[in-house]
Amino acid sequence: MKQIALVGKPNSGKSSLFNLITGLRQKIGNFNGVTVEKKTGTFGENTIIDLPGLKSLKSVSPEERISKDAILSYTISKTGVLFVANGMQLEDSLMLFSEIADLQVPMALVINFSDDVEKNNIKIDIEGLANKLGCRVVLMNSRKGTGIEELKEILNANDFKIPNAVARSHYDEIINDEISNTYLQSVSTVEKEKSSFANDDFHKRQKIITAINSTFVKRNQNLNFLENSKKWDKILLHPIYGLIIFLAVMYLVFQSVFSFSSIPMDWIDASMAALTDLAKNNLPAGWVNDLISDAIIQGIGGVVIFIPQIAILFFFLGVLEHTGYLSRISYISDAFLRKFGLSGKSVIPLMSSWACSIPAIMSTRVINDPKERMAVIMASPLMTCSARLPVYTILIAVLIPQQDAGFLGGQGLALLGLYLLGVIATLTVAWFISSRSKIEANPFWSLELPVYRMPNWKSIFIVVYQKTKSFVIQAGKIILAISILLWILSTNSPKTDQFVETQYQTYQDNNPNSELSKDAFDLEYSYLGYIGKFIEPTISPLGYDWKIGIALISSFAAREVFVGTLSTIYSIGSEEEESIVARLKNEKIIGTQKPRFDVPTGVSLLLFYVFALQCMSTLAIVRKETGAWKYAIWQFIFMLILAYFFAFAAYQLL
Repeated sequence: MKQIALVGKPNSGKSSLFNLITGLRQKIGNFNGVTVEKKTGTFGENTIIDLPGLKSLKSVSPEERISKDAILSYTISKTGVLFVANGMQLEDSLMLFSEIADLQVPMALVINFSDDVEKNNIKIDIEGLANKLGCRVVLMNSRKGTGIEELKEILNANDFKIPNAVARSHYDEIINDEISNTYLQSVSTVEKEKSSFANDDFHKRQKIITAINSTFVKRNQNLNFLENSKKWDKILLHPIYGLIIFLAVMYLVFQSVFSFSSIPMDWIDASMAALTDLAKNNLPAGWVNDLISDAIIQGIGGVVIFIPQIAILFFFLGVLEHTGYLSRISYISDAFLRKFGLSGKSVIPLMSSWACSIPAIMSTRVINDPKERMAVIMASPLMTCSARLPVYTILIAVLIPQQDAGFLGGQGLALLGLYLLGVIATLTVAWFISSRSKIEANPFWSLELPVYRMPNWKSIFIVVYQKTKSFVIQAGKIILAISILLWILSTNSPKTDQFVETQYQTYQDNNPNSELSKDAFDLEYSYLGYIGKFIEPTISPLGYDWKIGIALISSFAAREVFVGTLSTIYSIGSEEEESIVARLKNEKIIGTQKPRFDVPTGVSLLLFYVFALQCMSTLAIVRKETGAWKYAIWQFIFMLILAYFFAFAAYQLL
């Protein structure tokens, strides 16, 4: 199959064109030797590769380096490059086109957004431009498919031609024209002396492209799209109004991910429970039944339960990106985040971590700087995700009685404080990692503000599908394996069944009023129970016993498992929050009869869950996004040390 690469600057509609050409005939993987994601698809006998957006061949970011290396390899293989240009900013796109043209790579030029071009009365001489550049030129609209038939003809015929070396062959023709002379007169002597070879090349190339563009592109002097964008930017980038709108948009995105996902997540949860009951009632009794119903189905449920959040988050990210507002969000938040070694591109991943750190970490791909991206990946799990809420609400309810103090009562203030503590911890850790990391940084960040336009809905839904599919397949395998391991540890014991049964009967005889169930007692003698007993000396300085230790270990699968584990251990038959709260309040320490969940222990647990990375799904996605387990392991250990330190300090002080 012939291999064709899609190349273009950011905001050129390249990905929309890729989706239009390939439909759902796509695969997502990583480029060889790096973790940057690539998309490949098929069209007829052609393999289409969507390369990351590229500003210039002189760019140094990891994603842009991938595109640069791929283009250089095309000079050897002589396969085709389909260059996608933004018709509304054609001169800017032709600058990059000229750099690739000088490499003598077979190319065809697609000028995108023909609807905006026509709407703003911009006239492009397609035939004249094609003759000047020496390759096929197509005017089309990737959102509606206008011009796609001509493009398909180029792909099927492999009609890619080596373009004229723009900067080499045409520089002498215009060096003395009026545009060049005017430009040279505007450059001061000091600027000329400071100019490097790269700047000289840029100035030379800019004069050439300006001349070509002015010859073949005739613009209406009153460009509506620019005027409308400027009007919107006066509001959206205003230091006061813009900030208010930004916070409102972020709240809307966050609340949407949080609220809209609750119904499908509840449905998935109920479906998994029904599937578990179906397996238990219809499969032969035994370990196979337990493995399927308690481990495999639960493991699968632990994967698919995140699908609504991932899909909703990437849907809204797609809308923000396609409309052009995502760049404005980065611009508004950039100054504040710079104080912590981050930039405006980090704001979306950080704030979306309030819903779930898994899609948040996946969205760090928008960050160009590898050092900054690593800092956000490693720090974002400290933001308070929705999985922490069951732990927080139950422990707060145990520690702080319900009060009629209005909307902001003691419980609400405690929850708000935990959220703020997560934000402070995230920014502090991000600053620490960014300042200590040895990863090569790319401190130069150029931000292009595209014009506002309606989203390409088809492209957005394809991206949502691909991102969700990637998570389910890649992270799901690891999550399922760990779920099975936890089940094995909790259902097997180094002791014989007869020994455990005898111990249980003895316990019942000595404690006739005990409500401890056989399942909870068996858990104590399982491998998981012995692990809890083993770590008890380590966690006792935090105020925890072996039962809480088991809950901590079990909640590694997911933080909210902490509540379910306590329910099993303390024989809570109902899943109602009030029943669990009442039981935890009444739990006594054997011997002293003091409350097990007193203020020191409760605060210690809250702080532990603020800092600890109790989520194997997050570790799986960190490994996937960084390409190495060492980062996930280091992150887990680092956050565990933080959690232990603050939990220890709180318990000992209180």
